[in-house]
Amino acid sequence: MKKTCIVIDADTNAQMHNTCLIKLYKTVKFFQMKKYILFLILIISIKTGAFAQQSALFSQYMFNEFVINPAIAGTHDYYQIRLNNRYQWVGIDNAPITAALSVYGPHNSKPMGWGGYLYTDSQGPTSKMGIYGAYGYNIVLKNDLNLSMGLNIGLIQYKIDPEKIEFLEDEDPTFIAKKYSYIKPDATVGLYLYSTRLFAGFSADQLFNNKIEVEKDTAYTGNATFSRLKTHFTLVGGYKFNLNRDFDMEPSMLFRAVTRSPLQVEITVRTIFRKMAWLGVSFRSSDAVALMLGYNYKDQIYIGYSYDITYSKLRYEGGGSHEIMIGARFNKIRNSRAKF
Repeated sequence: MKKTCIVIDADTNAQMHNTCLIKLYKTVKFFQMKKYILFLILIISIKTGAFAQQSALFSQYMFNEFVINPAIAGTHDYYQIRLNNRYQWVGIDNAPITAALSVYGPHNSKPMGWGGYLYTDSQGPTSKMGIYGAYGYNIVLKNDLNLSMGLNIGLIQYKIDPEKIEFLEDEDPTFIAKKYSYIKPDATVGLYLYSTRLFAGFSADQLFNNKIEVEKDTAYTGNATFSRLKTHFTLVGGYKFNLNRDFDMEPSMLFRAVTRSPLQVEITVRTIFRKMAWLGVSFRSSDAVALMLGYNYKDQIYIGYSYDITYSKLRYEGGGSHEIMIGARFNKIRNSRAKF
């Protein structure tokens, strides 16, 4: 039998608090109207406040880095398309489902690139969708070492549907739940240092810190703004070691930080066989261990799968998380980055 849970966030800092939040509202001693307003405020403050990250999370981030850092645009000699789908906490009702589709590549003769991506992130009564266009400019620092600087601009839509909230107490039959929908501008900046084997990137997203207002009725809320979309900072780096003719090993680390939330650290090690197939394991602090595998068909089609084994208290309420990655690489449209 599935566990019933109102899931507040699609990301893992919600898990960091080791709580399933099966029923948030039980004994608030207010009128029915106040009950709904306070509950919506609670959802938004947890969703966008100190307890949880707001940006989408993927275990296979290394296969769709463009979603994290717009500076990735133009760092390859070819265009590519990547799709990541994540099904989190299987067995829990209203568990998060996240998807991201990206397309990006270089200019055929200049040291720059561009692209765009679309993502959706839904969980219970809240959902978020974003669409972005990105530009990156690449410069050569020394020999094979390059630096790319990127910016993306887009729109996000944030929705709240109170009809999907289940209360333990009976609802007021005269109350009509109001759906909330916001469309806001958004932006991300990033830097990406890379060579044939080395990569390191830094990015900051949700730069505009948009306000999310649930209710403006001064009788209940004081006409206050309850939450903002906070800027998230991501630092990632890794190096590919050549072990022998057949095997490479790629360790990498990722750090995620947001105001008033615990720093999250992710350590990943992949072993790659003849640049064709890979196995990997990843450890995410206060959350899960992810096992991953993948296959590269003739440097054109990429397929990857990962399974997160949750070790926080959420493991008592549901299963792990599944993630599928599919990608395609197109023919080169420029000869070499080194000429820049």
